Amino acid sequence: MESRGASPATAAHPCRLLPEFLSLDLCKELEFIHRSCATVGYRTSVLSTTLAHLSATGCSHLLLPFVKVHEQLKEAVQLVQKRFYWVA
Repeated sequence: MESRGASPATAAHPCRLLPEFLSLDLCKELEFIHRSCATVGYRTSVLSTTLAHLSATGCSHLLLPFVKVHEQLKEAVQLVQKRFYWVA
């Protein structure tokens, strides 16, 4: 992916893309949770799902996929940090 005309703010805070970070099955599971538990967000055409809502409404078992994502993301960030500090 090519970066064209990146602003100074973008250069100061680069984004990292993690291709295939989440499996297709996990994405479908998260989409199902969102579609089945979402409430109307700040606009009528926007749906919102929050972790607090899931846990407060007796749907705490639906938080488990998010724990999995959190652990995967934590490991990915630690790997990037390790590479950064190893080079620096």
